[in-house]
Amino acid sequence: MGELRRGDDRWEVYLEFQPDRGREVYCGLVRFGGLPVGLIANRQGFLPRGYPEYADYPGIGGKLYRQGLIKMSEFVTLCGRDRVPMLWLQDTTGIDVGDAAERAELLGLGQTLIYSIQQSGLPMMLVVLRKGNAAAHYVMGGPQANDNNALSLGVPTTEIEVMHGETAAVAAFARRLAKDHESGKDLAPTIGKMNDLVELYRQRADPVYGARRGFFDELVRFEDLRRYALAFAGAAYQNPASICPPHQMLTPRVIRG
Repeated sequence: MGELRRGDDRWEVYLEFQPDRGREVYCGLVRFGGLPVGLIANRQGFLPRGYPEYADYPGIGGKLYRQGLIKMSEFVTLCGRDRVPMLWLQDTTGIDVGDAAERAELLGLGQTLIYSIQQSGLPMMLVVLRKGNAAAHYVMGGPQANDNNALSLGVPTTEIEVMHGETAAVAAFARRLAKDHESGKDLAPTIGKMNDLVELYRQRADPVYGARRGFFDELVRFEDLRRYALAFAGAAYQNPASICPPHQMLTPRVIRG
């Protein structure tokens, strides 16, 4: 159902898509400057009891589960049908993993979402509000996974990384640490290397590091995000015959070449 809210100088409509399904993500139509835009955003917090339905553990916002991936894919397809440009607001720690997630075919559904994005032919804008981790960063409009991403923005809280530093340290050194323990060796050198790796990941998740290396196009202030969204919507609707293709939009990525 739709909801009317007061915008800067006009009433704007927020119409959520399938609100009772895939609760970890918001999908819906919004208006920027009176122009409709498809919005997809992560939700945070604990999810309803019994969700995800394929597992015996509780769902937590920020992760992507089966219903959410299907809902996003359907919403992207419908936006593509109606030629509605899209805005993604990311704060995701990744796609659910484990035996139950494998049986639920989550990786295949992630591939389906990327295919839906690519086939839509829509210009898309991405804002990484906080976490942009692992495959979830790619499937939620990330520029590395499709040709439709016209503009990617970071903010002071943005962290883009394959995994957390602690997770990487455990994956890289857990076996060596166990062998050192079994043989009675001093664990301090290995623990020191683990801490060094955690610190390296922390430094490379910094938004300034990401901006300098082109993980996103611009690092902006929170208060400027609405102006960027207004500019994106206006640019996308410049061509009335068919929405302006991403490669025709003059963006920082195009300027840098």
